[in-house]
Amino acid sequence: MKFKSALQSAFFIPQGIKEDYLIAKGKKCNPYNLMRFIEAQLVLMNPIIPHFAQFCWEEYVYPVLSGSNYGPVNKNICKQGWPNVTAEFDKKVDEKLNFMKDVKSSIRLGFEAAKSGGGKKKKGKGAQEEQKTLTKCYVFVATKYPEFQKKCLTILNEFEFNENNEPVGDHVKAIREGFPDKKQGGLAMKFVAFRLNMAKTMGKEAAFRLEPAFDEQEIIQLN
Repeated sequence: MKFKSALQSAFFIPQGIKEDYLIAKGKKCNPYNLMRFIEAQLVLMNPIIPHFAQFCWEEYVYPVLSGSNYGPVNKNICKQGWPNVTAEFDKKVDEKLNFMKDVKSSIRLGFEAAKSGGGKKKKGKGAQEEQKTLTKCYVFVATKYPEFQKKCLTILNEFEFNENNEPVGDHVKAIREGFPDKKQGGLAMKFVAFRLNMAKTMGKEAAFRLEPAFDEQEIIQLN
């Protein structure tokens, strides 16, 4: 009866993955993959919104699939069967995708800020921001962490983590002892909070590794 979690897993996350796929493939999407997605999406949502799922299935999907070599298709979506996993989840590919999404987002936000002079407005009432013409974009790729971030990751790696990927023990105290300087300690705590959030979704190993899991420059050039 956890409707919020079910809706997140059955609708919002799959929709995001589908959008990533459409953007990545442009106009060369595999129709079989799209039909598999639509089938899985409707079957997953059927327990929550059965009338809507059955209507869409019977009106739009079943007529197409029943006349093709797609595979076994039932007119009643309740008999269609729960989606099966066909391959093991590839964490490394997922990390590369999330990395590229972050890069694209940073470039897009940076581009918008640069066009308007970094958010600076002209003086005077009702003055419009000056739009700049941009012709170049420089992307910097770091091959290693700054020393203070390495130190943070080393400290976090010394802790045990529970089943929710949360540190067991007082990690805040450990970070403060490792960074007695107040300014650097503040930066360290921000970085640690960011990495702990990553650990909840990606796991301790991915969040606290000291070296990049892949060649970031290569991924950017490939995309």
